[in-house]
Amino acid sequence: MFQVKALDTFDVTDFAGDTFRLTESDTPDAVLVRSTKVPDELISEHLLLVARSGIGTNTINVDACTENGTAVFNTPGANANAVKELIIQCLFYSGRPLFSALAATRKLVADDLQAAAEGIRKSYVGEELYGKTVGILGLGAIGQRLANTCYHLGMQVLGYNRSFKNLQHVQQMEDINDVLEQADFVVLLLPLNDETEHMMGKAQFRLMKDTAFLLNFGRAALVDDDAVKEALHQRQFAHYITDFPQNDLKDEPQITMLPHLGGNTVEALSNSANLTLQNTLDFLEAGTIRSSVNFPPVDLPFTSPYRFTLFFKTRNNFWSDVSDVLNHFELPMQEMMGNTRGDYGYTVVNTTIPEMNQDQDQVETILSALSNVPGMIRVRLLANPSDFIETPIPPESI
Repeated sequence: MFQVKALDTFDVTDFAGDTFRLTESDTPDAVLVRSTKVPDELISEHLLLVARSGIGTNTINVDACTENGTAVFNTPGANANAVKELIIQCLFYSGRPLFSALAATRKLVADDLQAAAEGIRKSYVGEELYGKTVGILGLGAIGQRLANTCYHLGMQVLGYNRSFKNLQHVQQMEDINDVLEQADFVVLLLPLNDETEHMMGKAQFRLMKDTAFLLNFGRAALVDDDAVKEALHQRQFAHYITDFPQNDLKDEPQITMLPHLGGNTVEALSNSANLTLQNTLDFLEAGTIRSSVNFPPVDLPFTSPYRFTLFFKTRNNFWSDVSDVLNHFELPMQEMMGNTRGDYGYTVVNTTIPEMNQDQDQVETILSALSNVPGMIRVRLLANPSDFIETPIPPESI
């Protein structure tokens, strides 16, 4: 049974079964996490995967996991609707002074309250979203949903994405600067990487309309905090809304900070957690990869008594060396599926194990031989968990 450490709260009742159980061990087989930082100390030879409920993996040392042969999963799209709806709420908040109007109405004391309220309403004139231009930087699952909703609200939709996407309601721009110059609302939804860190700085703020709003629902470091404060003080744009609170942005009247509410709905939390647990179960039992940030996708039906899973650094003649090992031990490759991502490859091989090879010492010898193939990072041998297949070898040998 696999040992799984949950760094945040997960209800595993419907998933664990006989495959895994929660543990407090510091050498688990898998780690479940939402937004807590994953300590590097947990990335041991035992750690097969880190499963993140959500999309961002900035709290996980992905490079160290890759070198260790540890898959890192996330759940892109599971909270897309929740984040989209929060952004729409913020757009409405930007246009209408609802909270100050509510506070002022609450303080009123009068016999004719409606008349008194109407007497102050001239102080709370807002603007409509209809006809305004929204610029969406990042047209993934969230960005596409947001674009469609904004279009149906009557807004003009500009977009930027690193690769072109044929979206019906979006005028895609080749240059971010073109979006910044035209948009009344700029929404950041790009991932954080070397190219996008501090992508919004002094030069970019000077391009924006002085009435524009900047909404950051991508990652905190997309925006240069010092530059954003300076730009707001100089009235280069109107307001900054971020879902990533920072100490150096507190007490700024033109900055609104939310407590990372993006995917914080009952539906999104449930959907994301269920997908995380299903990904974890499928990987532990069958080595299946559907949504990983460092392993390529591989999903092969488990139609044999056993399977090898191989994670490796790609090189010439790698598969020739693997085939030599399998042939030496008379292990047939019934079916196989592989894929690559960058310099790394992942392959699943369905096989049978001849009776002469089914004792544990011989299994360890086979695994050792495969592990010693140059470039190999991690090898697993999995027994088919289906009830109708009798397997004398333990469900997994590493």
